[in-house]
Amino acid sequence: IGYRHTGIICRDIKKSLYFYKNILGLKVVQNMLDKSDYINKITGIKNGKVKFIKLKMNSGEILELLTYPTHKTKLPKLPIYNSGIAHIALQVKDIEKTYVKLKKKGVKFISKPTLSSEKFAKVCFCLDPNKVRVELVEILF
Repeated sequence: IGYRHTGIICRDIKKSLYFYKNILGLKVVQNMLDKSDYINKITGIKNGKVKFIKLKMNSGEILELLTYPTHKTKLPKLPIYNSGIAHIALQVKDIEKTYVKLKKKGVKFISKPTLSSEKFAKVCFCLDPNKVRVELVEILF
């Protein structure tokens, strides 16, 4: 019936929180540590703890940052064309202004703002602290 949220496993949840909250402007709506039987049952891990922070976008969607303090997180080195989730896309008002602002804050970009082949959007890619590809999109009309 609708989209709920996207979860990102973080190596350093503090850096990720800073990126999504302070740089991209999302709002924290929940911050908790869960070590319950429930979390172990649904994730299939044993004796696990999960720290998660839910952030809300202006449009209402939720981005969930997670870390597993009891289980070591590894960063995969996957090409963009690999099977599975390759990136998240966030809509922005002014991509040129956003690009300059984020570059000044040290955000690493894969590409500069570029007009889409359909000519209805400008798009660029940057990386979050976990090397998750974040697509920034400005819809032109």
